[in-house]
Amino acid sequence: MTRPRRGDTHELAVTGLAFGGQGIARPDDFVVFVAGAVPGDEVRATVTKVKKSYAEARLEEILSPSIDRVSAHCSHYGTCGGCRWQSLDYEVQLRYKEQQVGESLERLGGLKGFEMRQIKAMDHPWRYRNKVEFSIGSVEGRLVVGFHPPGRWDAVLPQTECHLLPLATEGVRATVEEWLRNVGAEPWNPRDHAGYARHLTIREAYGTGEILVNLVTAPGALPDPTGFVDTLRARHPEVVGIMHATNAGEAEVATGMPFQTLWGRSHMYETLGDLRLKVSIDAFFQTNTRMAYVLYETAAQEAALTGDEVVWDLYSGIGSIALYLARRARSVLGIEVVPAAVRDAVQNAVENGVTAATFLEGNARVVLKEILEGRLELPLELTRPDVVVVDPPRGGLAHKVIHRIAAAGPRRVVYVSCNPTTLAPDAALFQELGYRLTRVTPVDMFPHTPHIEAVALLEPVARPSADE
Repeated sequence: MTRPRRGDTHELAVTGLAFGGQGIARPDDFVVFVAGAVPGDEVRATVTKVKKSYAEARLEEILSPSIDRVSAHCSHYGTCGGCRWQSLDYEVQLRYKEQQVGESLERLGGLKGFEMRQIKAMDHPWRYRNKVEFSIGSVEGRLVVGFHPPGRWDAVLPQTECHLLPLATEGVRATVEEWLRNVGAEPWNPRDHAGYARHLTIREAYGTGEILVNLVTAPGALPDPTGFVDTLRARHPEVVGIMHATNAGEAEVATGMPFQTLWGRSHMYETLGDLRLKVSIDAFFQTNTRMAYVLYETAAQEAALTGDEVVWDLYSGIGSIALYLARRARSVLGIEVVPAAVRDAVQNAVENGVTAATFLEGNARVVLKEILEGRLELPLELTRPDVVVVDPPRGGLAHKVIHRIAAAGPRRVVYVSCNPTTLAPDAALFQELGYRLTRVTPVDMFPHTPHIEAVALLEPVARPSADE
């Protein structure tokens, strides 16, 4: 085909999936990304954007559906955008995720010779999210608590169901929406930065069933806080804590603001294997508790602990990975920048009877430098790791962190990644510093979405001895 023009409509054969979940068509080797299309579809699509090497198109009609296309569970599918692969058979989703991890490592990292293990799937891939952040807006003058439609930061989609959320969480959302309407709360308008009710965060523990509720508003007293608490407690006995946070800024953020506990506690308890973990309202914890166990067990297998190792856990959060590994190691050192998470980690160690875990508050880059330079007062054994586990945010590791991990000389580095496109260059830098990528295991933490986690094992490159 000649280079498409914006507004042109074409019939396209979709042959693959891109990172981010869009279908890929290649008419005459020119790449066209089609949102909502799956491999095997024959579609009619209108071009919305044209770049030098690719175009983006809007799906207008499915002329012939793929044999891998399935009916979506949710009535909001196609407008919400939250689980873009809901119309693709789950087994096919897994195949593409596994493929994309391997392609990222090879193409973006230039890595070869590693073992690519089969992706670990979820037995029942629905109702798995233990945390959700809703936005609050207005539709036809009526307050709604829901999600932003794709590309619409200024609009909120009315929400009646979400098959990724537990049923109790869905019920709490509906109750808060009804209460806000009854008290006449004005929904937030992000365009003119006016209004009152802004966000709603709900956390629900899979293992205990406990629920936390945090309503985020603009500054100002909450109307009838007693009524808010009484309504939630009467309808949802699983709720153990109700909070009110205020956001005085213009940024659309739902966490990290000061809050008042209106009733109960600001943390819930979750179980992970034989661990009982305290999880505060804003603390980081894996969103899918059931698959977090699979993820951590995979990391533990790659750590290959015998009971005599010293383990460093970087970006340790509330201590979940560190404590999961602690009973298999001699000692564990966790490093985390968020003070509240460190406090949770320390308490979690005490409540689980783990005495061989130490947690430090600070930026991993800075703390590692201080350890390597001998400027931290630590037991000598904690300064010499046998295994380093990292679970960084989507942006991956800072180069200085990678250099300092390599300088510490661990026998194994276990990299828990939520983004293969940053895992790839990080693993490539480890390779430059003498650590080869041995194997990678994808873990499907987020079924029906394009997101994929992976556990990578890096080991020192064997160097020839002086006698060879």
